[in-house]
Amino acid sequence: MPDADIRALTQPALILHGRDDEVIPLSTSMRLHELIDDSQLHVFGRCGHWVQIEHAEGFARLVGDFLA
Repeated sequence: MPDADIRALTQPALILHGRDDEVIPLSTSMRLHELIDDSQLHVFGRCGHWVQIEHAEGFARLVGDFLA
């Protein structure tokens, strides 16, 4: 997706990433965070690709707070 299309997003965005993800590099989420003005990036240490499983409690708290 072109950077301009991502930059045009006006909705708040929550970006969650596992620091040790071997499927999608952390740089991908960092770039999204740079491009989306109203975004939050949370990086979970000692976490691979499945943040919602590996850190279920923290994941649920962040998503719940974001949606509240």
